[in-house]
Amino acid sequence: KMNQTDEIIECYRLVIDGAVSMWKMGARGFDSAWAYQGEAYDEDLILEKECRYFVEAFLQGVLKIEIEFDTLAPEFLDLAQKTVQNGLNGFMHRDLQSRNIMIHNRQPFFIDFQGGRLGPLQYDLASLLIDPYVNLAPHIQNQLVDYCRTLMSDAEKFQRGYEYCRITRNLQMLGAFGFLSRIKNKPFFEAYIAPATATLKTNLAAMDNEFPKLNKLVQDLHL
Repeated sequence: KMNQTDEIIECYRLVIDGAVSMWKMGARGFDSAWAYQGEAYDEDLILEKECRYFVEAFLQGVLKIEIEFDTLAPEFLDLAQKTVQNGLNGFMHRDLQSRNIMIHNRQPFFIDFQGGRLGPLQYDLASLLIDPYVNLAPHIQNQLVDYCRTLMSDAEKFQRGYEYCRITRNLQMLGAFGFLSRIKNKPFFEAYIAPATATLKTNLAAMDNEFPKLNKLVQDLHL
């Protein structure tokens, strides 16, 4: 009999298998003109829709920190470039979190893919694993990253890209929670700001001080 952890891992493996299929098959014959918010997950999108979003909607908007985007711009550019360089690209959902996944007869179905475009599978995996609605334990996240890596032809590039995507997705989430709670007046999302911030602290700390200004800023946040 499986314990609860084993059941969770098995369920997430099914989702990862489905995501890998979507990533591969969805890219075949995909016309980038179909994408609603830009043709691909590129450096410009990372800088504007994730990094700037984090600064303006979260740091400035929620925490009222007086900081300009330009202060962190060199590190954000470095992050964006490394994320793109290490991406294993296919069809990317861009919001592959628990509330956009339905399971029927042990088969996952993905909904709300209006942000879909060509981009790295690692981003969808990061969206799935650092999802604050679920708050998966780190050891379970690590097992699932290991599992997904076995499905990839370039395991080393996959791992590097995942670590960068984990940061960019986290920045996007915090920007979104700030925007939705403040501008859209949906206080429900405030509950997820603290766990998403804690995840960002942990994952930036694991990056060997690759982004020192951003890391110090985030470690010093008190919510």
